[in-house]
Amino acid sequence: MRISKNDAFDLNLCIRGMGVLVTVMHSDIYEFIYHFTFKKSMKMYAKDFKDPWEQPIEHNSFFHKIDDPLVQNCLETMKKLLMYKLEMILRFGIDEEEDMEDEIIFSQAGRYKPFCLLFKHSKSYNKLIPYYDRTLTSIIDSLFLYACALTAQCYKIPRILKSQLNLSDSDNFRLLNRDDHNVELLLDLIVALKQDLEVFKGVSFKRVKV
Repeated sequence: MRISKNDAFDLNLCIRGMGVLVTVMHSDIYEFIYHFTFKKSMKMYAKDFKDPWEQPIEHNSFFHKIDDPLVQNCLETMKKLLMYKLEMILRFGIDEEEDMEDEIIFSQAGRYKPFCLLFKHSKSYNKLIPYYDRTLTSIIDSLFLYACALTAQCYKIPRILKSQLNLSDSDNFRLLNRDDHNVELLLDLIVALKQDLEVFKGVSFKRVKV
């Protein structure tokens, strides 16, 4: 199904499409965690763990034991995305599996889709670092656009809202509808992810320098 910024705004479809997209974001962060782990800390097992979906790690507790601040930072981000998704499931009675398989809902996830690096396995540990930075930055931007759409109740986001993306932290939420609980929850997630990104930038600079 094709989508357009001129489509009539549908809150239910918007939230469900965003829910699917958050699941995709969560999976993307998991892939980075997987490759960061088996390209450095667990490099001796790299030949056996090349694909995060064909040779998955079922429990996050495995990664919690990895002595790499980048992995730990990514785990925090993945956890925040998961907690947000669980809250939306409770609020809207979302059945995640059904939404992922629904063609109409799945198409909605393409409205403000962030950057995604498809071939992570071919990149070295150090080369993955700037791609993760770009990915998380793009995820934050995507979520911000959803906050704008929810505020405007329109998929065609007004320029005055979209322009806030590049403003300082103290200003970039002032025009968004924080009286809307869905917007407020989304902005809380964005602030938390921005903090994770800043920590990642600091830690990754030290890792690459070493």
